Amino acid sequence: MKKTLLLFLCTLPLLAGNLALQEGFVAAHTEMMMDKTIDPLNNRLRTDLMMEADDIASLKGTISVEMEFFSSDNSDRDKNMYETVNSAVFPLATYTITNVSKNKGEHTYTLSGVLDFHGQKKDLNFDAVINLADNTLSISATSMILMSDFGVEIPCMMFMCVRDQIDLFAKAVLLKQ
Repeated sequence: MKKTLLLFLCTLPLLAGNLALQEGFVAAHTEMMMDKTIDPLNNRLRTDLMMEADDIASLKGTISVEMEFFSSDNSDRDKNMYETVNSAVFPLATYTITNVSKNKGEHTYTLSGVLDFHGQKKDLNFDAVINLADNTLSISATSMILMSDFGVEIPCMMFMCVRDQIDLFAKAVLLKQ
């Protein structure tokens, strides 16, 4: 009995499959009062994701981005963004997926996890559409954070302030190995 249990426990890692990132990005959206939208994009994701067989609900791991790789249509504003989020001290934003639950719609899920951003860790859920076909896992997810929840002071110029709310959109295409 002990040998059977030991053999089973030793083979468990073989049931989990590494997911190799093929492409992906994280986009953020906010606005400045009486100005225009601010839409920085970061297409340099780092992932460490695992999934057992074809069970999307077993998806676990991390997705990280370096803050200095976010860029928008205004490089001067980007420099201010890096300073505002103190990217020299907090260079990474990392989302750790701890649970995936199936929703009622086709291919719709909730990703539950923790966002480590600006030296703060907060629970964060994403609404996601996840498809698995031909060993390719495609994730499109949306969420929202308040910068003030992570200790980031919102920049203002005169009476114009950047909106505290940041809408997030993430997409990752991963290959099962």
